[in-house]
Amino acid sequence: MSRFHLLALGLLCAWILGCSNAAGPVEQAANATGVRPVEEPGMAPQQEEPALDDEPEGAAHEASSAGENAGVVPQGEELQLDGIAFVVPGSWKRVKPPTNIIEAEFELPRAVGDEYDGRLTLMSAGGDPQEVIGTRKSEFKTEPGESATTEVLRVGDLEASLVDLRGEWRDTTSFRPMPPRPDYRMLLFVLPFSERSAFYAKLTGPRTTIASHEEAFRAFLRSAKITRDRSK
Repeated sequence: MSRFHLLALGLLCAWILGCSNAAGPVEQAANATGVRPVEEPGMAPQQEEPALDDEPEGAAHEASSAGENAGVVPQGEELQLDGIAFVVPGSWKRVKPPTNIIEAEFELPRAVGDEYDGRLTLMSAGGDPQEVIGTRKSEFKTEPGESATTEVLRVGDLEASLVDLRGEWRDTTSFRPMPPRPDYRMLLFVLPFSERSAFYAKLTGPRTTIASHEEAFRAFLRSAKITRDRSK
C-alpha cells in the first residue's frame, strides 16, 4: 500500500472516532469533579429559585405585632407645676393663659352642638380656700334641686375637694364683661397646701362638653403627685 493510501486511512479513522457519543477525556474529568461544562450559546442558564417561605426568623411576628399596635395613642406627657405634677391627656390643647397668675391653661374640644370649648385653668394661690369656693359658687345661678355638691379626694396624704357647680354662669374673673351663659358647669378641684394657700384646677364649659371630658379630667386628677418639699 502506498504512503498516500496510508495517510487517507488514518484521517478516516480519526473522523470516525471524533463523531463518537462517548465522553472524551476532558468531559470525563469535568463530570468526575462536579464542574459544570460550559453551556452552548442560546441555552437558558440553569436557575435556582429560593423557597417562597424563606422568611427571616421573627418577620411574621413583627408584622403581626405592628398590625396589633397600629393606631395606639401614646400616653400624655407629665406637666410640672408649682408643687404638683399631672399626666395630661394627649387630646387636650395647651393655650396661652390671659394672665401670669394662671400657671397653665388647656382647651378641651366642645361637644357637638355646643357653642364653646371647655376651659381648664391650673394655678396655686394664697388666701382661704373656702372663701375661693364661696366666690365660685356665687358665679352660678342654680335651678331648684341643683345645688353645689362636694366630693372628697385624696392626693397622697392630703385631702382635696372636687366641687360640682351647674346652672347659669357669669365669669366674675373676666377682664371683659360677658353675658351669662346658661346650661353651664364647673368642676373645681381644690388641694389645700396650708390654711392660707392651695392649688386650684378649674374646668368650665357647657354641660354636654364637660360631661364628655369628666372621665378624662378625673383620671388627670388621680395622676396628681405632690412635688413640694413640705419639710421646709
